[in-house]
Amino acid sequence: MGLRELLRASAQPAALCGLGAGFAFAMTALALRAASLDLGVDTAVAVKATLILLVTNLCQTLVQGGYMALRTPTELRACLGLWRRAAPVGILSALGSGCWFAGFALTHVALVRGLGQVEILFTLLIGHFYLKERVRTGEIAGLVLVTLGVLGIAFADMH
Repeated sequence: MGLRELLRASAQPAALCGLGAGFAFAMTALALRAASLDLGVDTAVAVKATLILLVTNLCQTLVQGGYMALRTPTELRACLGLWRRAAPVGILSALGSGCWFAGFALTHVALVRGLGQVEILFTLLIGHFYLKERVRTGEIAGLVLVTLGVLGIAFADMH
């Protein structure tokens, strides 16, 4: 793929949404790191992560819940009725976010986000062994590239 084709592909709506989401995630991660630094060095990492997790989840719940209450109240009621089925996913998501926030409290965002890409490996492994999904050649190639990137970040930070 040449430069012209790459630029054309990058201007497609789906690509722009992905780039926008990536930018928003980056800004959010930096804001979360700044929040953990504002809590001071005397505050324990677990306390920082838990407090930031609480505030973040509260904001997300208010924004998304408010949007759904205004735009799709029937769907909101249906979601609230399924809380027992959704609770395990929510708990695991909150634990994962708490680990991200603890990482942000400990070191640079780029290092945490870069090393966090190892989640792709876990996703592919669980998908393959638990969900019996077939892993494609392109996914393996991508996984190799991600693994090399994670190793590069880890080794770069060691020196």
